[in-house]
Amino acid sequence: MAEKHFSLQNAKTFSLFYESCHLVVFRYIYGMTGGPLQEVEDLTAESFFRAWKNRSQFQGSEQAAIGWLLTIARNMVFDAHRRRKVHPEVELEENWDDHYSYTQATPESRILEREQFRILWQLIQGLCPEQREIIILRYMLGWQVKEIARLTNSSENAVSVNLFRTMKKIQQNWPNE
Repeated sequence: MAEKHFSLQNAKTFSLFYESCHLVVFRYIYGMTGGPLQEVEDLTAESFFRAWKNRSQFQGSEQAAIGWLLTIARNMVFDAHRRRKVHPEVELEENWDDHYSYTQATPESRILEREQFRILWQLIQGLCPEQREIIILRYMLGWQVKEIARLTNSSENAVSVNLFRTMKKIQQNWPNE
């Protein structure tokens, strides 16, 4: 079945597109960079600005538009990374869970969840950019392997193998406490 054509030419359509996927782009950039939040917000805004400026170059479905936008965001993240002279240790922002917490748990559960996420975050930040990207796309954004393969110009098998190896690496480095 052919995917429906999706146009970003109209300001109203672009605005609705922004509303539907700005959090996806924010989470992707935050996962790739680790913050600080102001920089993530700036990169997110700049991604949408560039998409708006170049909207006439896009043709495809709505799902393809999200992939196109994440490609813009990825390039901006890599450019920002290259511009930095020093790569500081990435720490979680104090209010990270405003963007990532999905539970309405007890205070004790929230503390445990926060500590586990902090450990996971450190392990993810220690991965190479390609591994970090597929983990973010698969587990933070919920993308399917087929969608990740399309975005990263890889085969589905290569993505699956990379996901498996990356998860194994995270498991091996998880503290036994």
